[in-house]
Amino acid sequence: MKKSIGKKLCFVGTALIGMFVLVNIILTYFFMAPFSTMFYRDQMADLGDSLDEMNLRPGENVDDRIDEIADVYSVKVTVIDGDKRVISTTRASLRTDRDYWRLSMELFDSNRQKIERGENAFLTRNKQKKNNRKTIQLIMIRKIAENEYVVMSRSYQSLQNAMYSAIVFQLVSGIVIILCGWIVVFHLSKRIVVPIQKMTITAEQISNLKFDSRIQIGTMDELGQLGTAINKMSERLEQNMLELQEDIDKRKRLVRNLSHEIKSPMAVIMGYADRMKAVIHKNPEKAVAYCEIISNESARVDSLVKEMLELSKLDQKTEELSVESIDIGELSDSIKKRFQNENVDKNIDFTVYCQAPVSLTADKVLLERAIYNLVSNAVSHSVGDNRRIELTFTQVDEYCEIHVFNTGSKISDNDLMTIWEPFHKVDQVRGRGSQGYGVGLSIVREIVEAHHGYCKAYSKDDGVEFVIAIKG
Repeated sequence: MKKSIGKKLCFVGTALIGMFVLVNIILTYFFMAPFSTMFYRDQMADLGDSLDEMNLRPGENVDDRIDEIADVYSVKVTVIDGDKRVISTTRASLRTDRDYWRLSMELFDSNRQKIERGENAFLTRNKQKKNNRKTIQLIMIRKIAENEYVVMSRSYQSLQNAMYSAIVFQLVSGIVIILCGWIVVFHLSKRIVVPIQKMTITAEQISNLKFDSRIQIGTMDELGQLGTAINKMSERLEQNMLELQEDIDKRKRLVRNLSHEIKSPMAVIMGYADRMKAVIHKNPEKAVAYCEIISNESARVDSLVKEMLELSKLDQKTEELSVESIDIGELSDSIKKRFQNENVDKNIDFTVYCQAPVSLTADKVLLERAIYNLVSNAVSHSVGDNRRIELTFTQVDEYCEIHVFNTGSKISDNDLMTIWEPFHKVDQVRGRGSQGYGVGLSIVREIVEAHHGYCKAYSKDDGVEFVIAIKG
């Protein structure tokens, strides 16, 4: 079984603390004595400088001064003259340590010229005791006055004892530090591991397409940022999944409705084709009429397929907008002329109002297509003796609103909510003669959304008004 991150952190943290304790013990054992020797050499040199500056003479002041140095710095001091006679000393008796005195005088003799120049002469002595333990003794000789020299010595027995005591103390304190460090690392690892475990659970739920779980963010560090990112990812995935499901449902409806819409003309085409076979030789005039019906239904299917292809392109945003400045007067004149050419035999009063603006920026071809789809829809649904269609351009904030009104029956509130969907009324009235809205309004909506606009529809007392808005 793989170790968790928490166990790994505890193990690594405890191991690092233990390693630091061990390194400290090793450094103390091997380097404390040499380092202290260097330190004490400098200290004894400074003491020699202080004695030199005092210009000492034999007498009570000398004894007081070297006694003070011996007490404060744990140094044994002996003042001698040029003939190696003792002037003053802090030792109880020099005879008890003849080796020390012999070595000191050998150091004095071998470095006499160096000492006369005011330099320090040092000797580090390894002393073997009866218990086979070695101790270090540092000896320094320096000239402090005319025909006066100071001999200082210091034993490192206390240093070695302190070093061994320090090692034992570090072992004991190291165990305590390791235990305390393990507790601290354990709690720190929990603060890291617990959020990660929660993120893992949330990630697993996301992988199972469950997006209702959220990570509680308690900090603003890297873990907090990661939790925030996972929450955002979950929200966006949930939104995308809902949009995808809606899109799938919409496409299923579209395919179902398109199949039904094509089924009707195809049934007519097949029926009249069979009839034409029977009458083509007996009654040519009737066969020609059947051919006309077949041609009209084929044109209907062709037009429907073309509109579906255009709707698909707009829905997938496969075409880039060719944006340009459009003159509203020219656009309205073009639409009015096209309306008059296509509806000569229809008694419809078509009026254009250009309240504002003078121009707008959009794709001219697509915008004209969207407006004329609304006009064609108005023509199809305009009823009554005094049929009227009004096209109005107005400015509302940063949008140019285009209103298309037609007289006729009202649209229910439920239909107003879904009127922009393809084949809106096909599901409600399956008869061939029903007035379906087809895909024309869906194409209008896609064109408007491509221009970052909006579309609406209202029922009025004497008819219906459609509104599209283009930004800019």
